[in-house]
Amino acid sequence: MQLGQLVNTYNGWAVVTGASSGIGEEFAVQLAQQGFNVVLIARRQSRLEALGERLTRQYGVEHRAVPVDLAQQGFMETVVAATEGLDVGVFVNNAGFANYGRFLSNSLEQEERLLNVNCRAVTLLSHHFGNLMRQRARSAIVITASMVSFSSVPQWATYAASKSYDRLFGEALAHELSKDNIDVLVFCPGPTATEFEIYQGLLSKSFVVKPGVVVTKALRRLGRSNVYVPGFFNRSTIFYLRLLPRKVGMLLFGRLIAAMLGNRDQGGNSSATE
Repeated sequence: MQLGQLVNTYNGWAVVTGASSGIGEEFAVQLAQQGFNVVLIARRQSRLEALGERLTRQYGVEHRAVPVDLAQQGFMETVVAATEGLDVGVFVNNAGFANYGRFLSNSLEQEERLLNVNCRAVTLLSHHFGNLMRQRARSAIVITASMVSFSSVPQWATYAASKSYDRLFGEALAHELSKDNIDVLVFCPGPTATEFEIYQGLLSKSFVVKPGVVVTKALRRLGRSNVYVPGFFNRSTIFYLRLLPRKVGMLLFGRLIAAMLGNRDQGGNSSATE
């Protein structure tokens, strides 16, 4: 879909989670640029307020900043209250983060947090906004997954698994919600220049792309695709990955991640879009 047609097709408000930086911030910017009023959801209040004020000043749209931790059990109450009465035409399910390193070396608390943000929040928010959207003429849901959603990945075990959940969940929603005129796009970017520290070293010069590039491509696929992997190299990788035995793909991804991590045993986390 041409970007200029987005607001005419989906109109109203756009809700973006993980809006304080990276891909989420870029979704908010480009949707505001198209004329959508925006609800910005993330943990960092000062960043959300600064972004919202900038979007209002530059594009004349309304904004609401909603600082909330999507890993907490009661986050939905905050989101529902902050968006009550709004006509939401686009919902971007973008918040997420990665734990890296060997699973048993990672903090169990951080692993649970990852599952809450990357899987539980995606499910609850999609259910809430999806039901509201069923009353509209046409709406859209974007779920940010990842290239690694197509394989298991040693040293990124829970992250890859959580993104596989997002992709499979989104693919099923795309089929179910088409009857309700809700376009669902599962967006699977490769390495992108965000706050993920794992992308700031080995691959940064050759393969990491800017958020603005991939977000523009994703928005153009709304209403045209259910799953979108931006970039010819990334799509080729996924194509050949599907031809290989699953174990081979896992080992290839595992070696790549190990090289990027420097084979460190201690785990950690990179919080790019919470």
